[in-house]
Amino acid sequence: MLTEEQLKQFKAEGFLNGGKLLDADQVEILREELSRVIEGHDDLERKPVLFQNLGGNPQIPVWQVVNIWEASEPFAALMRHPKIIEDMVQLTGAGTLRIWHDQIVYKPAESGGVTWWHQDAPLWPIIQPMTEVSAWVALDDVDESNGCMSMVPGSHLWGDNIEFLRTLKGKEFDALPSEFEGHQVEIRRCPVKKGEVHYHHALTWHGSHANTSGRPRRADAIIYMTGETRFVASGEHPMKPFVEVADGELMGGAHFPQVYPCGDDA
Repeated sequence: MLTEEQLKQFKAEGFLNGGKLLDADQVEILREELSRVIEGHDDLERKPVLFQNLGGNPQIPVWQVVNIWEASEPFAALMRHPKIIEDMVQLTGAGTLRIWHDQIVYKPAESGGVTWWHQDAPLWPIIQPMTEVSAWVALDDVDESNGCMSMVPGSHLWGDNIEFLRTLKGKEFDALPSEFEGHQVEIRRCPVKKGEVHYHHALTWHGSHANTSGRPRRADAIIYMTGETRFVASGEHPMKPFVEVADGELMGGAHFPQVYPCGDDA
């Protein structure tokens, strides 16, 4: 259970290291599962929704695997981990939680590219409101040398700024303005140790620099929707073909399972 101080920190800053989640053996099982899915992707009977190189450059890949939980039982169990669910209920105040999707972001050693500054929620235009929270589970020690996330404290309170953030792509990673619309902009590095979970709000500004170390940088981001989340049919997203509800209805269905309270995946 998170402390009152941790909850205050998340509310003010929009992110929080939630501490230890998995032991070394549990992490190793997930690493092996990730390798199995990546190496045998073409032959999998149950495939992830999306498998691609986010950066587009094969020389500096950033591998993205969306809904690895649909191809892997250990990853399916991870998204229902009791600590994550308990923490998410505290962080969101939600009476119901569903999975929006999970997402592996894997930066290989010495060649993992930059993930440019962005907010998550504006990239998900088929769901509203923008109340999602991600649980980012580290499968390696992630620090500045291998591309840890950087976040801007308080930016989740500033609204949808994705168009501004897109203008930063291709510039120096740390070249953010000192102020934005009257708000002070601070860059905060967020190292996460292997087996720890790090939470961030879907409107928090964040990104990560390249992995120039000799170590891989693997993590699974699990995104949780609160119970008021509804489908917006006018938007586009790779998850849209899997939506089973009508425009404006509450999200549901097998690809967006309910994880709190347990037992209802409709």
